[in-house]
Amino acid sequence: MKEVPLFLLNGFLESGKTTLIKEIIENNENYQNNSTVVIACEQGEIEYDEEWCEKNQVHIEYIENQEDFTPAYLKNLDKIYCADQYVIEYNSFFDFEAQEFPRNFVIYQQITLIDATNFNVMFNNMRKIFQSMVQYSSLVIFNRCDGIKDLGQYRRWIRGLNQQAQIAFEGADGRLSTMLEEDLPYDLSKDEIAFEEDVYPTWYVEVFDNHEKYENKIFKFKTFVRDITKNTFVCGRKVMTCCSEDIQFLGYEVVNETDTKVEVDDCIYLECSVHFEFSNIANEEVVMLHAKKITKLPKEEEKTLTL
Repeated sequence: MKEVPLFLLNGFLESGKTTLIKEIIENNENYQNNSTVVIACEQGEIEYDEEWCEKNQVHIEYIENQEDFTPAYLKNLDKIYCADQYVIEYNSFFDFEAQEFPRNFVIYQQITLIDATNFNVMFNNMRKIFQSMVQYSSLVIFNRCDGIKDLGQYRRWIRGLNQQAQIAFEGADGRLSTMLEEDLPYDLSKDEIAFEEDVYPTWYVEVFDNHEKYENKIFKFKTFVRDITKNTFVCGRKVMTCCSEDIQFLGYEVVNETDTKVEVDDCIYLECSVHFEFSNIANEEVVMLHAKKITKLPKEEEKTLTL
């Protein structure tokens, strides 16, 4: 059975999905040389005009209710158009967990668009919906970012929902950037940096995204041992990333260069350096910590931190 590529874009109404779809189709030879079906699950101010569709070999289908967006519906579209790819402008109020696709319809990429001008209010009121939008996305784009001072916090919130997604920021000039100038809760210019435990979620996300800036420095913080392997151990903290029902363990594998032996559930004060190297556990190059000093602390019940 022929594999049919699906490209899914989600985000709230007026977040820029239609504009981005048009730009992708207009600037990508793969789209220009093949036929595309765009399935629009909601209609904003920007429209797909007939002339543009004819020029770019695009067919537009509109669907309002998720109940009608079934595998049978997609199979029927495939019979009608035999398109080379399908682009879905998804309604973020649909239940994506309940969405079904035919077996041969494969999601090649999922992108989430977010309007930075109203993200703070909407995220605090609709975190579950944001979690549904971004948890399977390979790319999250914040647009309308000019003048927004809290982009660093926004990035950390999204990283808490999806550690693997690339996060980009778009300014008025249309350029995308993954880098931010932001005030961190510690002085990165120092060679040795100690921080309080509530800073750990921020530090974790920053190291995950920008490990190069953190190498060749010593970091000191309280943490908990989660797992022991043959040559390393895993430590980190429990972090509430979305809501009280969504608590994740954010941790790193540690190469122990000390004589101190640790056990699972130990509370320790760790002094370590950051490295990017091959992990036998992950079977790829990842961020690893090297323990320079380990001080065992009294046993205590781990509290959940907030991102």
